[in-house]
Amino acid sequence: MTTVEPKGTVHWIDHYVVGTNDLPGWSYWALHATGLPIRPINGLTTNMRKKNTPIFCFMWWDDESCRIGAFLQPENYPKAKELGKDMPRCGFYVRAEDMDKHLRRLDQHKIPHTDSVKSVENGEEGKVVCFADPDGNQYEFWAPVNLPKGAMEVHTTENVGRISHCVYGSRDLARTAAFFEKYCGMESERNAQTGEGTLVLRMHAGARLVYKLVDQLDERIAGHSPWWDMHTAFTLRDEEFFPNYRRMWDGLPEEAGAKEHLNDSRDKEDNFPARTGLHRSPVGYKWKEIYQRGDEFYDWDGHAFHFIGGLPKNADGSLALYTPKEQDEYLRELAESLKKNQAGVSNSDWRASTVDPQSK
Repeated sequence: MTTVEPKGTVHWIDHYVVGTNDLPGWSYWALHATGLPIRPINGLTTNMRKKNTPIFCFMWWDDESCRIGAFLQPENYPKAKELGKDMPRCGFYVRAEDMDKHLRRLDQHKIPHTDSVKSVENGEEGKVVCFADPDGNQYEFWAPVNLPKGAMEVHTTENVGRISHCVYGSRDLARTAAFFEKYCGMESERNAQTGEGTLVLRMHAGARLVYKLVDQLDERIAGHSPWWDMHTAFTLRDEEFFPNYRRMWDGLPEEAGAKEHLNDSRDKEDNFPARTGLHRSPVGYKWKEIYQRGDEFYDWDGHAFHFIGGLPKNADGSLALYTPKEQDEYLRELAESLKKNQAGVSNSDWRASTVDPQSK
C-alpha cells in the first residue's frame, strides 16, 4: 500500500446503512450475526412522527469509529438475488482462524450463508463467507491473508472487525474510477488476480470499494424510489472535511429536490449525473437550509455517500485508529462561519470562507 496520502483521501468506511421492513428484527439479526449490542430505535415518538422523522437504528463498535445502521422503508423490499450475487454488499474483517466459529454462530441463529471459500476475485487473497439479513441485504466476512493495521483492533464481542469493503454495481468502471479519484483520493488497484469487470478502489488505511460491471443497476440503491437513507460514510482527516465538500460543490450539480418529492421515472433516476443532495437527517436538513447545498453525494450509479471526519488516536498521526468527528460538529462550525461572514461579503466570498478551515 502506498505511503503517499493524496489530497482529501478516504481512510475507512465509518458506517454502512441498509433498508429494512422490520427494524426490531434487523436489530436482533445484527446482534446474532456480528455481536454488536442492540441500540434504541430512533423516530418512535409522536412528535417525531408529526415531523416525518425517519425510523432508524444504528449499532456501533465500542470506540464508535465503525457502525452499521438500518432505516425502515415505506414499501416492502423486492426479493433479493442469490447469496453473493446481490449488490450493494458490505464486508467485515475477521481472522481466518475464527471463520469456523463465525459459521457455527450463523448456523445457530439460522442466518443463511455460503461456505467459506478462498477468493482472489477482487485482487486480494483471503477467505470469504457471504450471508444475509431478513430483508435479503447481503454481507461478507472477509479474512484477508494480510490484515491492515486497525482492522481488528476495533471488534465486537464475537471478534468481528471493522468494515472491510463494500461491493456496488457500475455501468462504466472508468467513469466510476475517475469520480472517486477526483473527490475521494482513491486510485484503482489492479493485479493479475483481479477478476474481469471488477474495479477495486483502495482506501488509505486498507479498506476497499469494489465495483462490478453491470448492464442494469440493482434495485436496492438510494437513487431509486421509493427507497431512502441507504448510504455509506467515508472517514477522512478532519482538516480535509470542508475542502473535500468544497471540491464537490464546485464540481457537481445539486439534485433538484428531496428524492421522495420528485416522483421521477426509473429511467430518469438511472440517468441522473453524479451529484450532491439532501442527506435525510436532522443535520442534513439544516445543512441544506443554511448552505443551499447537500452534504450527501451520489456516484454515477445512484449509490449515496457522505463524509465523516477523523482525529488520529496514534502518535504517528495515522488514522489506523481514530476518533470520529460527527457532522453536527461541522454544522456548528458552518453556522458560526455564517454568522461571522454575513455582513459585508458577497455570497461567493461567504461560501468560500465557510468551507475553508484556514479562514477560521
